[in-house]
Amino acid sequence: MLPELQTTYFFDHQSEEVLSFVRRFTSSEGTPLENLKALYLGVRDGIRYNPYDFTDRKEAYRASAIAIGRQNYCIPKSLLFAAGARTLGFPSKIGFADVVNHLASERLVRYLGTSVFAFHGYAEVLIDGVWIKATPVFDAELCLRFGVPPLDFDGSQDNVFHSFDSKGRKFMEYIAYRGVFDDFPFDYVIRGIQEYYPNVQGFSGDLRNETPLV
Repeated sequence: MLPELQTTYFFDHQSEEVLSFVRRFTSSEGTPLENLKALYLGVRDGIRYNPYDFTDRKEAYRASAIAIGRQNYCIPKSLLFAAGARTLGFPSKIGFADVVNHLASERLVRYLGTSVFAFHGYAEVLIDGVWIKATPVFDAELCLRFGVPPLDFDGSQDNVFHSFDSKGRKFMEYIAYRGVFDDFPFDYVIRGIQEYYPNVQGFSGDLRNETPLV
């Protein structure tokens, strides 16, 4: 079996929690690609995005744990989508990049100490022999509040954050890639985040209650 289809501690995509999540958003009558698109929307909008949800608890990064949550940040949401893709028979990986966020809230930038989002998570899925990037991160409700169109996924081209918001202002910019992995590299990512953001833990909030910087 391809490593990108295997079950692991983090990619426990045959667990009842993940199977139930996938069933909730897919149909037995849908094609594999139709179901993958439906799963993308399920992860994007079914789990609210909240960047304050960072944790260093290993068990919190299992797809089964993510599937039963109501909100999370980019890495767990991307991991769940990648795991669900494996459930549907699509090889998948998880990748990480550093992103400049031009539309962050003042409180979030103060919390992070920078407008750079290090180790931003995204998924890669193998579709018709091509690896396609997917970021089911910002839910539609939050996008509406921040004036950014929600990202759709058609399975034929990379799905990454818009460079500009609906008013033509810079929104996000990828500045460095940190690798793509068959399994979640817990120690590498968590240590990297903690080194980049020394005060990342012990701070709570909800981005919905905050105002964009611009």
